[in-house]
Amino acid sequence: MSTVDVIGGRWKPRILWALRSGVLKFGELQRITDASKRMLAKSLQELEADGLVERQVVLVGAIPTSEYGYSPYGRTLIPVLDSMGTWGQAHQKRTT
Repeated sequence: MSTVDVIGGRWKPRILWALRSGVLKFGELQRITDASKRMLAKSLQELEADGLVERQVVLVGAIPTSEYGYSPYGRTLIPVLDSMGTWGQAHQKRTT
């Protein structure tokens, strides 16, 4: 399985980038990524199945909510994302 297969698509890179700041609730991820609930849930399930993201259900009062963060294995992807971000910034400067 290649890197692009695991982190490619429209939403996964945005989700992974957002999680760099720490654990986020589903609603927070939805606001940050601007993904629909359906697409966000699907992407998170795939990232969880690939072992990159962990989900934890916590109670806020009596209301269960899901929080997402990097798994230990998922943290190994951060240097790759950093390199991609650096390249993207250089490419943007080059084309403007």
